[in-house]
Amino acid sequence: MSGQVLQQCASRRSLCFSCLQFCRAKAYYSHSALAFSSTSRPQNSEISNAAGTSGGGKTRTQNRKEFQEATTNTRSPLEPTRVDRYLASIRAAGLEPTLEDVERYRPGKHSRPESLRYAEEYTNLLEALCRSFSKDQLRGFSELYNLDPIWTRSSRRKMEYAESIIEKAWGWPSLKEIERKRRDRTEVVVKTFSVTPSQLFLILGKDGADLLQLSMQYNVHISLTSNPLALRVEGLRGVLKELTEHMNSLKKGIIDKIFELPTGRLIRPDLMQRISRLAGAYVESHGNKGKIRICAKDINNMKVAERLALRASLEGGTEARSSIVCYNPPGTKSNSPMQIAMPHKYSVYPFLTPSTSPWTMNPGSTFRIRRVADWLGVDSYEDIAKTGGLVDNYSRLLNLAEADQDLRQLISRALPGDSVYRRRLITASLGHLLLSPSNSERTNILPPLKGTWALPKILRWVETSKVPLSFFPSLPPTMMLATPGKRRVLHRLVYRTLPQLAGDVSQLPQQALKFEVELAGALVHAQAPQCLEDTRNHEDSSSSDEVIIDRYSPSSEKGGPQPGIPRDKAVHSASSSRCHIGKETFINLMMPDRPMDLQLSIFDYEDIVLSQPLVLREYAEKLRNSHRLPLRCGPEYHNSATPSSEARLSQPDPPSAFNHEGREYYLHDSWSLRQSDDPIAASTISGNGCAEDSVKVYSESVVDLESTQKIELCQVKFDGTAEDLHWKHFLATCDQLSAVPLQPRSKKDETQADFLEE
Repeated sequence: MSGQVLQQCASRRSLCFSCLQFCRAKAYYSHSALAFSSTSRPQNSEISNAAGTSGGGKTRTQNRKEFQEATTNTRSPLEPTRVDRYLASIRAAGLEPTLEDVERYRPGKHSRPESLRYAEEYTNLLEALCRSFSKDQLRGFSELYNLDPIWTRSSRRKMEYAESIIEKAWGWPSLKEIERKRRDRTEVVVKTFSVTPSQLFLILGKDGADLLQLSMQYNVHISLTSNPLALRVEGLRGVLKELTEHMNSLKKGIIDKIFELPTGRLIRPDLMQRISRLAGAYVESHGNKGKIRICAKDINNMKVAERLALRASLEGGTEARSSIVCYNPPGTKSNSPMQIAMPHKYSVYPFLTPSTSPWTMNPGSTFRIRRVADWLGVDSYEDIAKTGGLVDNYSRLLNLAEADQDLRQLISRALPGDSVYRRRLITASLGHLLLSPSNSERTNILPPLKGTWALPKILRWVETSKVPLSFFPSLPPTMMLATPGKRRVLHRLVYRTLPQLAGDVSQLPQQALKFEVELAGALVHAQAPQCLEDTRNHEDSSSSDEVIIDRYSPSSEKGGPQPGIPRDKAVHSASSSRCHIGKETFINLMMPDRPMDLQLSIFDYEDIVLSQPLVLREYAEKLRNSHRLPLRCGPEYHNSATPSSEARLSQPDPPSAFNHEGREYYLHDSWSLRQSDDPIAASTISGNGCAEDSVKVYSESVVDLESTQKIELCQVKFDGTAEDLHWKHFLATCDQLSAVPLQPRSKKDETQADFLEE
């Protein structure tokens, strides 16, 4: 009984274990069926459930096989794709793509290049070509399109071939170029251009005008950095590319030259700066043997710089101390019983030039020695009616060593009478003898010698201090208010030999050659004389006028109206040239008791007509054949800033040096001028003169063609071989012109004087 019970319990226990195993298998099969149904995605869910419950063993076997096949069919990255296999099969069959195949990808039109849609269309087209064709095929298409070999070379990439087809063959704008232009138009960048001092000077131009024009032209901001020396430019990227090309071209166009001065004398640094400004070329010292380095953008500017440097070296030290004398007038005439009560005192006063000072003179601080006015009301100027002037006191001269000098004897010693030249011309020029103690251009009114002194002590100080003295020509008040007479237009060249050096000064006299061409002016219209009158008025207001030398045609000497020329213009032609050769020396006559000083030029010369230097004859012929430029008149011409540069360009350049009769002559002055001669009656000057006797006073309005500066000259000339009476008339004329201060005598004169001072 008990055995049966135990057997039943054991059978139940085994049945339960088998049931548990069946349940586990059923659950596994159901999970397998669910997994199979999720992977195979049968269309009928009922069939899937039935297969999962009834055929679980078969489903698991199929799933395992499919997983093994999927694992074994995974493609290696190195294996070709189906597209590659397809293309390879076409190639194996001998079927190569043609232009028609690639043309099917070509769109009919594209969007606006600046739009964002164009970039998308371009990118899609580029990707389509790269997917559809191989590198060799795209290269072959480029060759079939007959593109330039630079676009079909074998070293290019696949994408570059596709870009060449799109841009060069199909005419689409380059996407890279569009992006670059967009960046050029919008991006602001900063770039620095390293420059040398010479390059910086030429880029700046006069007073920085060229650099300002460059900044306005390219719409950039330009600043200067000193360490290192460079130009910092800020602007748009595209503009800076254009500016870079311009700067490179400008730097390559700069020419330089080492010029050796024939005098071997160094030029002052301040004069080098002025030469650079006047010539538009950079000038700097090169060594200590009289050499300079010139950098210019144009060969003409370099030639002008050479001539100005040569002139500066020739003028340096020409004011020898022995050529300065001082006029010391008496208190009264020698035959008058009344004598002066006390001696006069003198001082060094600041001087303001009435017009532009010569470029060789320091404009910052100039001084003149003058007599100090007496506190009792005595005038500070000499009264020639009481003293007799130079006519009665030409022997009352003091040199810097305080020795008495006679003017006639001083002239004789300056040029001995045994000269080989037969003619002598003495010319007295009105002006001021000025001291320039400093080379700085900064204005300074503090005199180098303070206080009041007796005249001998002043001269002793001038001798010991070695202060540079320069003569500045100007018009006297009498000629400012006078109506000009008949005027002549001249062109004058002055050549000099090298000065004989003795230390830092030059021993005069010098050999000189003066070449002059008179322009026979034929007024074109009846109103032309009024034009000349208007010109004189304007030249008085500006202390000079402009003279332009035109084509010198002999036919214009006949005068008369010519068709096609406006009324306000005059035509000039060159007459026969004149040439004088000889020796010249200068005597500076300081007159502190008068408003003006004198400079005496003693020129022993002879005329040379047939033996003129060949280079000067050729130069005169070039003047006659030069282009016609009318002589303009009127305020609109004189107020213009262009005539001087136009005059320089309209004329041929004069020879800077030549050899004549074994001597080397160097160009010192190149002038265009208008000259008028105004006679002054001798009876108004000398008490015993006759009414019909007269002395001519020459007024010249000069334009220096090298420096474009304007000069006013007033000169009295005397023939050295004339009688003593003419010598007295000459001195009396100098007295009248130099002793009269600027004191308007009427409302009309006062108005005119105010106009002149402006």
